[in-house]
Amino acid sequence: MSKNHLKVILFIYSIVIMARWLIIGISGVTCSGKTTLAKKLHESLSNSSYINQDCYYLPPDDSRHTHIAELNHHNWDIITSIDMEKMYLDVLKILDSSNETENEFSKEESSIIHILIIDGILIFNCKQIADMCHLKYFLTLTKQQTWERRQLRSYDPPDVPCYFDKIVWPEYLKYKEKIDKNQKMNETIIFIDGGSSMVDVFQKVFNDVSIKLQNLELSLNS
Repeated sequence: MSKNHLKVILFIYSIVIMARWLIIGISGVTCSGKTTLAKKLHESLSNSSYINQDCYYLPPDDSRHTHIAELNHHNWDIITSIDMEKMYLDVLKILDSSNETENEFSKEESSIIHILIIDGILIFNCKQIADMCHLKYFLTLTKQQTWERRQLRSYDPPDVPCYFDKIVWPEYLKYKEKIDKNQKMNETIIFIDGGSSMVDVFQKVFNDVSIKLQNLELSLNS
């Protein structure tokens, strides 16, 4: 079998698998409420799975890290500090899991739309993940809001002095600018003020998901 033939088969297979999934991507600045929102959605939506980018940071002693000599600290706010290959493969495993269990259920049960919620500060920097998301959300905060919230968090390893001003905020601005300049992606992202009430943020996203879910179910069962 030629490589091109294999690519065609994998492409067709991915379309079949993706037809049974609603994938939600939640990104944005650190401490903006991404994980709170993602977990609340996961708890509220049946047939949902959840994956968090935080689980894929490289170990501190990994040679792939970018070390900031001035701060004697790694840069944990860039995509190369995360094992995105492993994360992407795990996403594919989750998506494939619905296909593995399909034969165990009736035709009616196997037509259910599954939901995958992907959460992380840099997930839209991974094209493969960004492209598969049906709904994309990006939570924002002002620099002051972000700083105040980050002071209440504990990190391992902990932030060193000046890390926020020299690394965290500048890297976020680069990420946001990259998205803003990518018109095609920018038009598919819904930006949300992370300083708003989480009740309101959740309700807005949950309503979007409910509508999208209904549309996908109609399409799958037509």
